[in-house]
Amino acid sequence: MPARLQQDTETQLPSGCDGYNLNAFGGLTSTSPMHGILLVDKPEGITSNDVVRLVKKFVKPAKVGHSGTLDPAASGLVVVLIGAATRALDYLDESCKHYRMTVFLGEETDTDDREGTVTRTGDASHLTIGRIEETLGKYIGVIDQVPPRYSAIKKNGVPLYKLAREGAAFEVPARKVEIFSLTATKWEPPLLDLDLLCSKGTYARALARDLGRDLGVGGRLESLRRLASGPFRIENAIGTRQIKEDGRSAVTANLIRLADGLGHIPELQAFPNEIRRLMRGTPVVLSRARFMATEAFNDRRSRLLKIVSGEGDLVILVRPEPRGPDLAVLPVRLFKTWDEAE
Repeated sequence: MPARLQQDTETQLPSGCDGYNLNAFGGLTSTSPMHGILLVDKPEGITSNDVVRLVKKFVKPAKVGHSGTLDPAASGLVVVLIGAATRALDYLDESCKHYRMTVFLGEETDTDDREGTVTRTGDASHLTIGRIEETLGKYIGVIDQVPPRYSAIKKNGVPLYKLAREGAAFEVPARKVEIFSLTATKWEPPLLDLDLLCSKGTYARALARDLGRDLGVGGRLESLRRLASGPFRIENAIGTRQIKEDGRSAVTANLIRLADGLGHIPELQAFPNEIRRLMRGTPVVLSRARFMATEAFNDRRSRLLKIVSGEGDLVILVRPEPRGPDLAVLPVRLFKTWDEAE
């Protein structure tokens, strides 16, 4: 059976999040309880690592991690990686994140949220929704954002929040982030509700701080809830209470197959002998005629492909590269042994 290339257009997020579809991810498919992705709705007051420790309690000895930290004061989606899925962190689609946030206008703190010490106050009662929306427009697109001083970003190997707590003097360099959409949904002074679509690495706290400064009254983050990360949605997440009550069965019933979680990566079908060679680290040369979308591969562009077992489990990620008139498929990341894939 010849190889085929399947394009998943729904979960590919173009620049600017045009066509961003929170319904793009469609499968909560149970697989081995030791390997997969679990979506957890984190409550306020606990850390993302607390969520990891809770899940690990019921899936030992599997490794457990998460795809990105959510502040303890925030709630919402945490993408938990279990077993072989912990090796897929660099390949997840996190091109667009969706948040619902509330900004307190008229107060600024040293942490840029309600947990910090107040450093500035102002009167925001005179602000109109028109003025606010006009200012919000300044943030759309690629911007330079200075992260909060109290953040997990490291400087010379030390988290900034530790340096800040020690009273150290340091500058936080600006970073390029992208705001795809920023919409005001409610304004009842001093609280402003916003809907935010942004790139990975964007700090909602910094956005609240900068908005307050641009409006001349100061601002800080009052509350934050993550609704989506790439194709993963909060509607498909389970709560920590359910995990505590149902334990391993709750994890197993809600586990997403890794192959499904990497739905943005096209699938390549190959013969068993070709898969065996790839899993041993040997490149395989395939005729371009084996591919339905040859325009996706040329001398200057290569893409990842995934090879999936008959049971739907991810076996290996590969990368095609031009090799004369053909394409050489190179192994990139192995997720199963040959015995497991048979």
